[in-house]
Amino acid sequence: MPSEVPQHEEPALACETGGVDNDQGDNPVSLPIIPNNALQGIAKTKASKKSNKSLASRGPTALPKNRGNGFEEYFADPPMTPGEAEEEKTEIYASDLPFAERMQSCIQRFRSRRRLQSERILLFNEYLFLGGVDTSPAVFGGLGRQDLRDLTPAQRRDATATDIIYGNTSAGDRFYNGDETAWSVDFASVAAGFFSVTLVHLTSFEPARMALGIDVVDNFLRYVLQHDVCPEHETNVKEALDVCEYARTEWPMLRQLYASLPGQFNLAAGELFRPDDAATSWSFQEFTRPEGFDPKSVFYSAFALMDEPEMFARLCEQEPKVVKEFTCTLELVEVSRPSEDIVRRVNSLVIGDGAAKHIAVGKAIFKPGIIEDDWVTPEAPWPIAEEQMTLFFDDDILAHMSVGMKARLGIYELNVGLRFVKTVEIIVPTFYTYLPQELMRHYKPPQDTDRPAPSVHDPEAEEKQHAISARDG
Repeated sequence: MPSEVPQHEEPALACETGGVDNDQGDNPVSLPIIPNNALQGIAKTKASKKSNKSLASRGPTALPKNRGNGFEEYFADPPMTPGEAEEEKTEIYASDLPFAERMQSCIQRFRSRRRLQSERILLFNEYLFLGGVDTSPAVFGGLGRQDLRDLTPAQRRDATATDIIYGNTSAGDRFYNGDETAWSVDFASVAAGFFSVTLVHLTSFEPARMALGIDVVDNFLRYVLQHDVCPEHETNVKEALDVCEYARTEWPMLRQLYASLPGQFNLAAGELFRPDDAATSWSFQEFTRPEGFDPKSVFYSAFALMDEPEMFARLCEQEPKVVKEFTCTLELVEVSRPSEDIVRRVNSLVIGDGAAKHIAVGKAIFKPGIIEDDWVTPEAPWPIAEEQMTLFFDDDILAHMSVGMKARLGIYELNVGLRFVKTVEIIVPTFYTYLPQELMRHYKPPQDTDRPAPSVHDPEAEEKQHAISARDG
């Protein structure tokens, strides 16, 4: 996990890879950067549309035009010559070079081996920023087109690079600076943070775009392993690849979970015991209230047919009513889906003249959990006496739950000891991670000002300054 900085002045983030956003194809002057180079930040020079540069002129690691964009399912990087392999091993990724320099070179060469276009550029840049890499556009540094023309492809990449891994105090407060007390190199945490928060915001939870973001990160991590960029972090890079697989599996499951809620059981419980709130508590996505839905038969038959004799007896002996309402954050520790026997009983249930068409109900066991975000939320006390909480759900909802996932739920408790879900605020996957770097996205360092502060002598000083600024534009 990323190390944390005690104050806001230093981002406590999992430092991960460096970032670049340059070459998207044939442009010979839009590639990466080097750390301490006076040529950093030179503006890109656009090549003529009619120019047809050879592979050699674009550098030894450039992607051949007939190789696609590098993200095809069965894409494989072209083999390197013995000289190129030796150069990577002894110069570019030499073990005696600092991690920041090796990773920066890796990103530069990855850019030249892939054609990052349109949305992939945005996704990759945001991923790199989350890892503490400065991906902001560089400011023109004074070299003209003729100056760039005289450079080799590798020198041109360094001169026109727009992304930096600083590795020193020049990073400021927003980016990785090599300080091991404030930053830690953690590929897995950065991948988890990107998939958990940033990717969801960038893609609006759209499946195809989510898959695209996961693919970009997966492709980059495999490139890091293939070229042996940082062998000291090899295990952690493989953990990050596992996070990619978790994201591919769990996000579609959560999408189905949201679509299946509230399910027949929790809807029936709400309509029975809090009918005034039930209609406003749920905003159905794909769940449809069954025609002729009878909440009483759904609720009581669920306990009559499942192996919960004590709860069923209490429901029959007492008049159930809501005695408590609370909201809490839970982490799933166990899922008990209904057995085949219970499913057969429910499927064969007949009420009146026809099949009941109810769904078998199982249970999920939760413990207290925490979902971090960019809000300062006081930690609420655990609302029940037991260490764990049992909630009941339809079987098709339980099928899309993974042990370790977390949720913030509104819950009702009945006087018979039964609890059911009133509302769902948020559900997050098992790998959910909120990184402090998210808070640094729009951070600007404080600056001295000569504006007078409001005082008893001039209480409207601030308003006057605003008026002057508005007048002067």
